[in-house]
Amino acid sequence: MLSLNELKELYDFDLRASQRSFYEFHQSLKYYHGDQIDPVNLQTILERRQSPVIENIFKLIINKIIGYKAQSIAEIKVSGRQENDHNTAILINDILKVFSEDISYNKEIIKRDRNLIFGLGLCELWCEKDKDGDFFLSLKSLDPLSFLIDAYSEDLNALDARRFHKKLNMSFEEAKRLLKTTPYIKNQRNFDQRCILIESWIKEEQGFARYIWQEEALLSYEKKPFKNGMHPFIVSKFNIDEKGVWYGLFRDIKPLQDYINYSENKMMNMIGTLKAFFEEDAILEAEEFIKQASLDNAVVKVRSGALRDNKLKFVEHHNDIATISAKANEKRNLAKMISGLNDEALGIANNRMSNDAISQRREAGLMGLQEYLNACDAMDRLIFKKAIDYISLYFTKKQVFQISDERVGQRYFSINENENNQIKVGKFDLSYKSQIKTQSNEEKLASWAEIIKSFSHDPNLMSQMMLLMLKDVQSTQAKDLLELITQKQNEAQNESESLEKELNLENMKLELEKKKAEILELKAKTKKYSSQGDLAHGVAINQSTQNALLLDNPQNAEGNKSMQKGGMDLR
Repeated sequence: MLSLNELKELYDFDLRASQRSFYEFHQSLKYYHGDQIDPVNLQTILERRQSPVIENIFKLIINKIIGYKAQSIAEIKVSGRQENDHNTAILINDILKVFSEDISYNKEIIKRDRNLIFGLGLCELWCEKDKDGDFFLSLKSLDPLSFLIDAYSEDLNALDARRFHKKLNMSFEEAKRLLKTTPYIKNQRNFDQRCILIESWIKEEQGFARYIWQEEALLSYEKKPFKNGMHPFIVSKFNIDEKGVWYGLFRDIKPLQDYINYSENKMMNMIGTLKAFFEEDAILEAEEFIKQASLDNAVVKVRSGALRDNKLKFVEHHNDIATISAKANEKRNLAKMISGLNDEALGIANNRMSNDAISQRREAGLMGLQEYLNACDAMDRLIFKKAIDYISLYFTKKQVFQISDERVGQRYFSINENENNQIKVGKFDLSYKSQIKTQSNEEKLASWAEIIKSFSHDPNLMSQMMLLMLKDVQSTQAKDLLELITQKQNEAQNESESLEKELNLENMKLELEKKKAEILELKAKTKKYSSQGDLAHGVAINQSTQNALLLDNPQNAEGNKSMQKGGMDLR
């Protein structure tokens, strides 16, 4: 456990190492929001009674990059390394889908994407409990200006860092409730009392320990907040220079942006100005001539013969303006090249080209974004790997989740209900893929039309492909048509089910009648066999009676014999 003085020394050391990065990050935010002209040049422009002009190409590039990233399609798949981890991997996939579909997740990821292109992307992932005691994953994007990384860390994702510091500006009452102690109040107002806290995560023997402290005292210490001994932070640096300073795209764009702004303001000044040269004997009074000639609507008296003898000469700046404008265009194109975008990717191209050519140039223009996209993907993988660790360690009680499925709509699944859906600690592989969405709806429709033509010989397959096409095309008309087709399919399915029910009912009736007929037939046969049995029984009784009588009266037997000749009864 570290002392308060040791924590202060580590914090101050890491703070000094991050000052250059913080300065560049703060400058990039100013430029993004339009504060691009330094005070000296701004004062000069205002003294000329000229309105400052900026061309915020930096914001244009940033917004386009973030827009392409926001529309990217991500695919996450978790697989178990061992056979007994298979069921757990399926459950983790579903839980991660619930986590990534949350509205706050997308909001925090967009913040992270913007901060990353400015230099540093930071996220904090926690496993929290709700009021019912169920666990859920919470992701929050952090402000890079309030976060310090180990000064000796050289990895882009800070995987080699041994300490992190986070500065918190909290409500006094909230801090008092969470820490169960009274922190020092920075402002002594009677309303909205605030306190500044520093949360330090230091790697010790058993993992990362958590310190919460102020300049005055150490307020809290946790030896091992997480079961796996890790910290909750996910870090990604856009780039690192030879001095270990992290920086963003701003470092490369800033000189070009400054030149463009300078050129625009310079040209605005030159458009309304000119240079005048005159001989001393050409005018009556120099100061009065200068004052009057500088007006927009000027009528100035000069000496006789001054104009005829070319004693006055006015020089305009048209050639200089054209030269400066050409150089500014060069810097604009260079800024686009450095950012990895061309006019088609930025959406400002006005040349006449075919759809295929435009699509190819747009895809080529996005190739330069691959380094930024790789950094985002690497950070996303770290987020989901940490989420898998949390799920394996903390999701140990029975819970029910709701998930949105494209095939079946809303569905529910449960965990830890029986042996088959038990969350267990295991070894899992994470596959994460993302792809930028570059095609417009028109291009998608053209592509689908070619595909459907190839399979026009199979009507059943075409109907299914039409549904896929309508799902892929994002437009109101396609959505309405898809709903109509789905409604008709449901009606046809209901009608088919109704007809099938009627047929089943008729079959059941026929089967029942058949059974009844079989029963009646069996009853008739039973009655017949019963009658035959009774008849046979009566015959047997009569025969036995006659035999008994014959035994009692043998004469009758002889008489009977005499009445038979040749086997025939003559009676």
